[in-house]
Amino acid sequence: MADRTYQPGGDAKAISAIAKTHFSGDYTKMFEHHGWPERGADMMRKVQTRVVETYGSVRAFEAHFSKDKA
Repeated sequence: MADRTYQPGGDAKAISAIAKTHFSGDYTKMFEHHGWPERGADMMRKVQTRVVETYGSVRAFEAHFSKDKA
């Protein structure tokens, strides 16, 4: 993953893919799992911020959830 280059919107696509595979495509479940307070439309505005606050980067978020598949 370290050599992966993101295209515009790539961070959002990576986060969406994790929500789909690990949280049944449900952002609410992902936010609840992490204890992030936003709900509804606010989730989309804050998801990248919360991912980076919690994991340090979107790449680290991807790496964390790719371990679950290994």
